[in-house]
Amino acid sequence: MSSLFTDSQKFAYKVNNTDFFEAIDITINFNINDLLKNYQGVSYTPYAVQDGERPDNIAQKFYGNPELDWIILMTNNIHNIYDEWPRSTDQFQQYIIQKYGSISLAQSTVLYYYDANKNIIDLETYNNLTGDSRSTETQYENEARKNIQKGIIRILSSTVAKSISASLRNRTKLPII
Repeated sequence: MSSLFTDSQKFAYKVNNTDFFEAIDITINFNINDLLKNYQGVSYTPYAVQDGERPDNIAQKFYGNPELDWIILMTNNIHNIYDEWPRSTDQFQQYIIQKYGSISLAQSTVLYYYDANKNIIDLETYNNLTGDSRSTETQYENEARKNIQKGIIRILSSTVAKSISASLRNRTKLPII
């Protein structure tokens, strides 16, 4: 999926006196942040991830290159695509079933009680309020809200993204360690 590791710096890792292997510099995120400091007034375009859309799809859409998906992830501080990227409708349904046992159970189990100001309150306080001054959030609604929030990401301009990729490719390799 991602070419983050093909564009990142590598170094020769010494296994013994005669053997080495090429290892990836996993500090790449710091390198990107350092590079962004060189761009005055970097702005981001907000983007709502569509159902089932992956980082490589978005990189293709905005940068014309799906291998720049790692820029999408790093720009949004996403390190674990399985937990931090929005789930598709099918993935979301399966997640709910796995976590809560069934969709209907998650939809009927209240997770939070709120007052009119959206402060979380206990059940007793909730029961003492009138209908218009209280609300609830089910497990399903809570998970859906969080999934939607994950889908609001930032996109770097194509020029900046391609410049970052080129800068990383042009850096020299690190020494043997």
